[in-house]
Amino acid sequence: MDAVQSLTGGSVLSSYQEQSTPQAKPSKPAKPFKLPPPNKNNDLAISYLRGRGIGKDVINRCIKLGILYESVKHRCVFVGKDGDTPKFACERGTTDDWKKDVAGSSKRFSFVLPPVGPDGHGANTLAVFESPADALAHQTIHDIGQTGWDGHRLSLGGISSVALNGFLERHPTITNIQLCLDADVVGKEATGRIIRELFSDKRYSHMKITIAPPPIGKDYADTLQAIRQLNIDKSKSNHRPHEAVF
Repeated sequence: MDAVQSLTGGSVLSSYQEQSTPQAKPSKPAKPFKLPPPNKNNDLAISYLRGRGIGKDVINRCIKLGILYESVKHRCVFVGKDGDTPKFACERGTTDDWKKDVAGSSKRFSFVLPPVGPDGHGANTLAVFESPADALAHQTIHDIGQTGWDGHRLSLGGISSVALNGFLERHPTITNIQLCLDADVVGKEATGRIIRELFSDKRYSHMKITIAPPPIGKDYADTLQAIRQLNIDKSKSNHRPHEAVF
């Protein structure tokens, strides 16, 4: 190449460099994160979630914590925060199948339903789900059964480990993890992958990891609906026609 450059005065080499070096495309600036504008009330979002069996107390707690509201487009907005600052949001349609993360969201700060108990009860326990609806269904199930189970409930927003890694880095006191992903092929494969990732990381070698898939249906939302239906059927079977029901 030196000899060719000497004979041609560098013209061939210059031409070669121009042709073989692709022009770098200007990168688009990241879109800033901004929560969708809220609706004047949360009536449709509440009605939608209640229709899916989610408990009223669970919904009201999420609204009070600022991690759930209804947008002007009448979608459920589930919010993930870094402290008090929103960093993530995903929308779920109340009248259609719309599902999408809000532009600029950071998956590391995905939706989390914190423990209910005071004084840090349940602070060292984490249950992991694929969606916010499953996390809300899980708490409703335990409220119905009065099990006393408490802990953080994290939505991965899918099956990626990004949200889990971010949460564990911010909460080094976690010692118990329950993997409550969907009971389908994708969910089972993701559960196995997450377990391998956790075991291969020395930071998490002390943790107790439990696989806790939904006992009925594909996900915990299905399990909740089944429990609600079983209770309705049981109530009907115990009802005597001559007794008034209030």
